[in-house]
Amino acid sequence: MTAKPLFNINEPVFALHQGKTYKAKILESKLDEEINEWQYYIHYDGWNKKWDTWAQADVLQKRTEKTEEIFNKMNATTKKSDSKRSSNNKSNSKRPTALQTDITSQIQLNTADDSHDSSSTTATSKENNKRSRKRQRTDSVEKLKTYENKIVIEIKLPDEIKFCLSRDWHLINNEHKLLTIPCQPTVEEIANLYKQSKSNKQKPFETEHTNHFAESIITYFDTALSTMLLYAVERSQYKQLQESHGLGDKAQPSSVYGIVHLLRLMSQLGTILAYSPLEQTEVDFLLVHIDDFNRFLEKNIKSWINDDHYEKPLAVLTQ
Repeated sequence: MTAKPLFNINEPVFALHQGKTYKAKILESKLDEEINEWQYYIHYDGWNKKWDTWAQADVLQKRTEKTEEIFNKMNATTKKSDSKRSSNNKSNSKRPTALQTDITSQIQLNTADDSHDSSSTTATSKENNKRSRKRQRTDSVEKLKTYENKIVIEIKLPDEIKFCLSRDWHLINNEHKLLTIPCQPTVEEIANLYKQSKSNKQKPFETEHTNHFAESIITYFDTALSTMLLYAVERSQYKQLQESHGLGDKAQPSSVYGIVHLLRLMSQLGTILAYSPLEQTEVDFLLVHIDDFNRFLEKNIKSWINDDHYEKPLAVLTQ
């Protein structure tokens, strides 16, 4: 049976394109019968219709009060950071200006090194070789600037977390299993448990800081899940959850996913923070709590996850 489209005509959405988030609107939809998935023709708000394009559901997110709040908060932070660099970084591109979150900007930088493929197919052409060398020199300069401007942040993961991530990779990629979703406890519940574990030990201002940190982790998770924290084989499951649980509309990923995907986030958090537009004081604030939070996760991993939480997908079992 063919599923109904997740988005309606003229519905406002957020669209992820090349690591950047834009406001957009659904113009039309069609079913790709070869892969049995819906495609959506979108228009970027405020931009010429020549940029209208087809997109899949996994790069779109419904615009709700919650997602609007996250988008506006992150965009305000990015605009503040961009204004400091505007005199030195002017772009001639006619592509829509990025309304980036601190997480999606990191994705863009991480993938930049792979986006400079040569368009030349004539190896014997001297002109093409010259262009290639020029492009390589330009790439080197861009990489150097990126390296010089970034803050190197190293977050050491406890051995128990490393083992869990290694086991997770093996079960999914070698044994072809998937986690049972929804998880218990969810990321939201884990964040609440962390806050509760600190509530009787902290002064009021410390409790406020802990609550702010826990809320930040949830925000990072909800923003990063679909673009950074899923293996390719998990995307079909994610789309099913969009339909069955209203993921991205009625529910956020943190209310469905659990400890394993949270650990994937913690393993990449150092890189995310390194490329984020946050002020150094904000980064320092997060780092103070990350180590303690990782120790809290390490203590509870064995009670929250084991191999029994993975299962063969139904499609595999019926083959």
